[in-house]
Amino acid sequence: MCNNSWDMECDSNMSEDEVTQIVKQVEVEEEFDMTNEEWKEPISQLWEACSENVLWVYPNIETEAFLSQVWRQSMEAFDKPREVQVVVDAKDDIYLSVGTPSFVSFLNQDRDIGGMKLPIKCWIHTHPFGMAYFSGTDWSTINTWKGEIESAIVLGDAQYLAYDCESQIAKRIEYGIYNKGEEE
Repeated sequence: MCNNSWDMECDSNMSEDEVTQIVKQVEVEEEFDMTNEEWKEPISQLWEACSENVLWVYPNIETEAFLSQVWRQSMEAFDKPREVQVVVDAKDDIYLSVGTPSFVSFLNQDRDIGGMKLPIKCWIHTHPFGMAYFSGTDWSTINTWKGEIESAIVLGDAQYLAYDCESQIAKRIEYGIYNKGEEE
């Protein structure tokens, strides 16, 4: 069951009671302290600087810099690591929201999605517990928006998974400082 706003955690196989429970959990956890009230600014500024050069399914250095900033805000801007989502629409505008450590939507943040134009070029969200993979709920979201979403990226700790919704081709990257180990 989906509401008519961009609810990225919509699962068409969920009962109305399950949806209600999730909404209640989100409402309870909605109140939180931000360590950075301006958490959207670094993401928006980097987007303005690199948006003309981003490549979603095969990310380049500009895309990776942008994704790294999304991850950084997810981990550092709030009272604890929280899921952050970024939606890039057909006009190359970005729409941002924050959720709990395990759920993100535009619930109670839907004023931030006015003017969004389909199709969605990319849906990006974080998994602050560290693993970049598409959960069952993520797949449900991708399938629900099939035809209206071109690509999806999930971010984990020093990793991302980029997925082209039409071709179903994915690219998983792990990155960080590489230290050659001692030979045994």
